[in-house]
Amino acid sequence: MELHPTPESWRVALLTAFGALAIAASGLWVALVFVGTPVLLAGGILVALAGTATLLPAIGALSATIDADGHGVTIRRFGRESFYAWEEIVDVHIVERRANVPDGTEYHWVVPNRRSHVVAVPCLALADGRQREMPALAGPAHGSRQGAAAEHAAILARVRELQTTSDAAQRDETNASMRSQTKAMSSSASA
Repeated sequence: MELHPTPESWRVALLTAFGALAIAASGLWVALVFVGTPVLLAGGILVALAGTATLLPAIGALSATIDADGHGVTIRRFGRESFYAWEEIVDVHIVERRANVPDGTEYHWVVPNRRSHVVAVPCLALADGRQREMPALAGPAHGSRQGAAAEHAAILARVRELQTTSDAAQRDETNASMRSQTKAMSSSASA
């Protein structure tokens, strides 16, 4: 099952990417045109860097997918993959924290008030104690759109539960089969 950012989040990421690209291009243009003026050159470079710093998380949000299957969870972002087997995953839960740039473009959904702008981020709790947040699936922690991240986390938790139950049943079946084979071997050896 493949999970993507919500359609609203994706649209905001797309608009942010276009806006950030325009800002970065404008900054680069200023830097190139006014290369002889140190203040404008520095200003153009700073604007281009700021535009790029906003463009990259937006592209990350556009390219992000979370794939959950019988083997585990695969997180893809910027063409890079991270795989976590179900045996490694102890729990799937929501972490509420202040929004930051790696959350894709979530911090652009409202005028950010650093103290009150909280996001809900689905998170994998791993057996080694690490937490792997999935910021591509983040959503506002409060307000009308707060349920999106919780829905994603619930889907992942359900797939994990089904897989864990299936694995346990398969192990029980294999153990029962091996016991019956061992019993049959021991009874034929004693006969």
